[in-house]
Amino acid sequence: MKGYIFSALASAVILSGCATPPPTHLNSSGRTITFSNPILLKEDVAKGNLTYVLVEESIADGSLHIASISKARQSIQNERQERIVFNSDLTKFAPDFEISTFYTYSDAGNYNEKTVVMNCMGHLTKKTQEYSPCSSVYGSVFVPMGVYKAGAAGAAVDTSRWENPHFNFLRVVASPEYTLRKAGVFDHLDQLTGANNEFEPNIQNCVFCAARDRDRKPCLLG
Repeated sequence: MKGYIFSALASAVILSGCATPPPTHLNSSGRTITFSNPILLKEDVAKGNLTYVLVEESIADGSLHIASISKARQSIQNERQERIVFNSDLTKFAPDFEISTFYTYSDAGNYNEKTVVMNCMGHLTKKTQEYSPCSSVYGSVFVPMGVYKAGAAGAAVDTSRWENPHFNFLRVVASPEYTLRKAGVFDHLDQLTGANNEFEPNIQNCVFCAARDRDRKPCLLG
């Protein structure tokens, strides 16, 4: 069960492409909240007042819940967690990677189509050791469209090797929108706005999303 829903949702985002756009989410000012691909822009980070959301997958049933909301970056405590950051006016969100050395890949086999990727060779694959596209479920193996075109045209191209994460270290970043939606973050944006340095939920107004988990940690959905 571990990581199943996280993996499934990331795969769905990558495979669906632009065919099915995600639902529109609005902040308290009526402005659209969108994915900043692949990470928040430097100008958003420079403004400060960022909000970090730690989402966790339940051991019991694989459901997603909010582990914490904070103005300070939380550490990843286990492999079932992912961390997403919102900019100051809650109009942009993205995975909050500790390491993200991206560059632009030009696909010569597909009209030099440009894609922002990260090379994960030499990087750690445990989130608790290094949170990056190489360890996060949002980092997905990047296979250039030109590779598939060449294979379809009869060229001697081993597409399975390109699709294998043990041979292909290029990663693209999927949107965490589905994770945030399933965890109920967009339904409780007021909690993002009011997050303190170490935000603690009011237990009386909180439901235990992970009630069947051993730790019974409360999340902010009540």
